[in-house]
Formats: sequence, structure tokens, C-alpha cells
Amino acid sequence: MRRVLLNDHWSVRPKPHRFEERYLGSALEWTPITLPHDAMIGTPRSPSAPAANAYFPGGTWDYQRSLEFPADNADAVIMLEFEGVYREALVSVNGTLAAHRPYGYSNFFIPIDHLLRRDAENELRVVAHAGDDSRWYTGAGIYRNVWLLQSGRVYLAPETLEVRTPEIDTHGAAVTVAIVVRNQSATSSQSTLRIEVLDPDGAVVAGTDSPVTTFPGDTITARSRVSVAEPRRWGPDHPHLYICRVTLVDGDAVIDEESTTFGIRSLAVDAQRGLRINGKPVLLRGTCVHHDNGVLGAATIERAEERRVELLRAAGFNAIRSAHNPMSKAMLAACDRLGMLVMDETFDMWLETKSEDDYALRFADWWEADVEAMVR
Repeated sequence: MRRVLLNDHWSVRPKPHRFEERYLGSALEWTPITLPHDAMIGTPRSPSAPAANAYFPGGTWDYQRSLEFPADNADAVIMLEFEGVYREALVSVNGTLAAHRPYGYSNFFIPIDHLLRRDAENELRVVAHAGDDSRWYTGAGIYRNVWLLQSGRVYLAPETLEVRTPEIDTHGAAVTVAIVVRNQSATSSQSTLRIEVLDPDGAVVAGTDSPVTTFPGDTITARSRVSVAEPRRWGPDHPHLYICRVTLVDGDAVIDEESTTFGIRSLAVDAQRGLRINGKPVLLRGTCVHHDNGVLGAATIERAEERRVELLRAAGFNAIRSAHNPMSKAMLAACDRLGMLVMDETFDMWLETKSEDDYALRFADWWEADVEAMVR
């Protein structure tokens, strides 16, 4: 799907009381911002506020942005992707609730084409709440990237591209590729799935084409397999990354495209020899890292995430444990590029609360969706 970063032209305010705003006219002013944004870091501290919030009192914040779409894309599939909203996100489009996501660290997608007005202004609203949580400084608000995704009615589903390297030796590596193809049109579709693997220098080193037929309403998983000759393996001391590019084509016309980076490497672990990467023992020299960026707050700034990994690598670390929640996409990508191993932690809270307002209140209903989001 075509992706456009949607971080500009937002406004934020503390969420007003709806009846007070409507009947007493005490609407709070909007402040223009650019995402990612930590709504908590700029609020006054109080000695009576929760210590885990660094003595920030928490609260509820209201975000808004307008969207416009031409009438000629009425058949387009349109989604929003939120990389992280802390916490209890309520997303609405033109006054209609489109999604609710309680966990503050999950990446989630929202189909919105059925809620849009064409050739008119659309209002996008996000409400985020942060209170007495269970861990040190969570921050608040839309603190990670937001994306707008568009495609035709037949498309490659986002975040479903899976690349594996089940067989590797010095002469070659088998690379298996799987991706979900969806047909939301009213007709059948006959197309070609083109798989290409690019080496760390950007040269195409493997590829194959295969036919794909889908019928209206289909969601299928297309699979393929290619071979990469004399692969450069990924490891902490030599983090070679390949790119897998998948293109759905109809003749010479490109229908959709997705890509991802991956490393060609083998992993093994047992009680006698420990962890082995590419057959060689690796000792973990690790540290635990919280998601915030210190005085910058909780906003996920890509360069700040990368810099943390660079500093830790320079200090001799080769592994990071996320404390105590899934890492940002930016930090995961930096770890891939710089050769840092990751222990990605899912949750801080499970079925028992530590404070009045932590994730344990939502765990039973949402753990499965949040685990799936982290794995993808």
C-alpha cells in the first residue's frame, strides 16, 4: 500500500468536559503540534502526582487533524496506521468511532474509507488517556508515527510480509517469502506476484514470478521460495541486511508493492552450548532500556532511538531488553542495522494490577491482539 507520513498539521488540547464545552462555551484552545508528541512532558509537576509518572499528574488529551480526498479515489482502500498512542486510544473519523486501542505500545491499523467524505474536509480525532500507571514515566498522547495507507481494491495487506531463511550454507541460502493478498473488489483478479531479493549493495540477487488468482472477498496467503548464492550472513559484528521486495503486477501495471529488510542467519540454542548464531556461540552482553528518551520525553524520535543503540554498541553491549513493553519500530530497525540483539518484552502488567489505572484492567480482553501486533 502507498504510505504517507501523517505527522504534520495536528493540534492538541487537554480534553474538555463535553457538556461544559457545549453549553457553557468554555472550549479550550488548540495548540498546533507535529508528531511524535508527548502530551505529558510539558505539564506542571506536582508532589501529589504518581511517582511512577515522574510526578506528572497525567490526564486526557484531545488530538485533531483534517483530511481531504478527491472524489476520483472513491474506490480506494484507505487505512490509518498508529505506531503507538499512550493510552486508551479512541480514534474517530467525522464523529464516528473507528477504533479503540487500550495498550499504549501496540501498532494498529484502522480501515477508514467507509467513513470518509470525498471532495470535502474530514475530521480525524484521537483521544488519549494516561493516569496512575505501573512503571516509570510512560508519557502520553500520540508519541509515535501515524501513517495514511492507500491502495486499490486488490492489495498486499500491510505488515503481512514474512521472510524466513530455513536452509543456509556457504554456497547458498533458501529464502521463503509469504504475504497476504486481499481482494475487496466485486470481480476476480488474475495477477503476478514478483519476488525480488536485493543484497546489501542494492543489487538484485534472486527473484521469481508466480501467478495469483483471487475472487471477491478473498484473503489468501501467497508463498514463494528463492535461492541466494553465497550469502552474506547477519550477525552482531557484521549486520548485513538484505531487502525483500514484493510487487503485485497486472501486465506492466503495478497494483501494489511491499518490502522489508531481513538478515540471512541461523539461530540455535540449547542447555549445553547456549545461543549460537551462524553456528558460533554468542554471549549476551545486555542492558535494559525504557522507551522514553530522557529529557526529550516519550516521543519516539528516530535519530534519538538510533543514537541510543550506537552508544550502547560503542560501550560494548550486543543485546537490549525492552523494559517493559514492545520496542518502537525505529529502535528495532536501528538494532537490525547496527547488530544489536533484542529481547522484546510484551507487557509490564498481566492479570493483577499494581496501580489504579494500569494495563491489567484490559489484559484479559486484549493480550492476544497485542502479542500479534508485537510479533508482526
